[in-house]
Amino acid sequence: MKPTNFCLPARLAALVACALSLQAQAASAPAACKFVPVAKLPLRYTSPSLMITTAGSINGTPAELLVDTGAYQTFFTRTGTERRNMPLRRTGKFAFGVGGSSPIFETRYTDFSAGFARVSKGFMPVLGDFGFTPSFDGLLGSTFLLQTDLEISLASKEITFFHTEHCDDTYLGYWGANVIDIPFKPHDELGLNPHFTVLVNGKEMEAFIDTGAATSSILRDAAKAAGIEVELPDLPSHHSTGVGTRKAPTWMVTARTFQIGAETVQNAELAVVDMRNHGVDVILGADFLRAHRVLFAMSQQRLYFSYVGGEPFGQRRKLEPWIKAEADAGNADAQYVLAETYSSGKLVPRDGKLAAGWLDKAVAGGSPYALLSSGFELMQRGDAPAAASRLRAALDLLPAERQGALWLYLARVRAGQPDLAAQELAATFARGESDEWPKPIADFYLGKLTLDKLLAQAPDDGAKGRTRHCQTVASVALWQMAHGQADQGKALAARSAATCDRGN
Repeated sequence: MKPTNFCLPARLAALVACALSLQAQAASAPAACKFVPVAKLPLRYTSPSLMITTAGSINGTPAELLVDTGAYQTFFTRTGTERRNMPLRRTGKFAFGVGGSSPIFETRYTDFSAGFARVSKGFMPVLGDFGFTPSFDGLLGSTFLLQTDLEISLASKEITFFHTEHCDDTYLGYWGANVIDIPFKPHDELGLNPHFTVLVNGKEMEAFIDTGAATSSILRDAAKAAGIEVELPDLPSHHSTGVGTRKAPTWMVTARTFQIGAETVQNAELAVVDMRNHGVDVILGADFLRAHRVLFAMSQQRLYFSYVGGEPFGQRRKLEPWIKAEADAGNADAQYVLAETYSSGKLVPRDGKLAAGWLDKAVAGGSPYALLSSGFELMQRGDAPAAASRLRAALDLLPAERQGALWLYLARVRAGQPDLAAQELAATFARGESDEWPKPIADFYLGKLTLDKLLAQAPDDGAKGRTRHCQTVASVALWQMAHGQADQGKALAARSAATCDRGN
């Protein structure tokens, strides 16, 4: 992800460095090379993509923070700001990621902490758009994570920060005999995430590690340069989400060899991302990290890593054991992933009973995504009061979720609560921008926009237009049925069936 012309507040970086220094001074260390662990942060998996997060706080309330070495700086999300009624100011700047671009806002905080670091009173940039509504409140970027030596161990689900002195020529792969080290170079003065060289089919490529990416990928032009067939089929293998509003299609390819240092992976499966000007050829994501223990030795400009087991490039092509282990351990978002997996039959044989069981567990565990999904299902089955209760609980956890707000309105209307429906919907969209999508649909629901004018704002024009058109048609049809106009709703849906049945 690459924002333009927006720097991390200097006070935050300075205070974090100060906190590290003070802790290091208190720690005992050998007289020569001092390589001292000064802080550990526990990690967990969050959201439907099971992204790597840790705990922090914003304005004195607990906050979930994405651990994202791929982000050039630290950000809040709209989930974090709307949950705390923090006003936003437009900056006129944008961040770019796999899902396109996102506007960058700014907000003022009174207190922000992440692990050992705490700062008071300042301004923080806010990312406006993702391809999904994140449950996490912020992102810890490379300027926070990589200002000192950092070790990542997903096997033990923790990251460790080290204070290092006089270790220029000292081997720091302390945890085993099979630790490989390679040199790297910092990317630029803003982004500390280092770039290093890997070989794909023997071809040198520039790579970095992105803890915010669920799976590893290679850019299309880089895959071509490595001699990999990249004539992309019409249907992608799956979609990736990140910064930006769209779900980016990705396709699977196999590299004969992938080499990093002295480690070689045969028949490495990578996702091809059709992006350009990303500044790197290969992105190593969380699948690579689950199979390795990694130390960013920023003090030496070297990367240490060792293979710890599993598939370095899992790519979610099957139901991986770690996901089942997370679900069995009570991770509600992992339970929701299992529910969706068994419901779709994509990676496993379809099993409605198992899907329902895992969904019930995810709802009981408080997964906001499970609450949303099951709330919509309840509404479709005609249990409007139960649907409204569940959707309300989901929106309390995901206040920036706009589609769910439309569903809640429909459930309230069907439950005979039209006034409450209008009040809640208006309050949700009042927190957003005047031109954000799907505000026109909300305005139609609230009687502020006619059907003709709504449809004019969502023409069937291009991929983005078709997506909005189909969402509009479905939303209007649901509104008409909720208001006893089933025939009109069916007729409108039928008119657009040719477009919307293509999966857009």
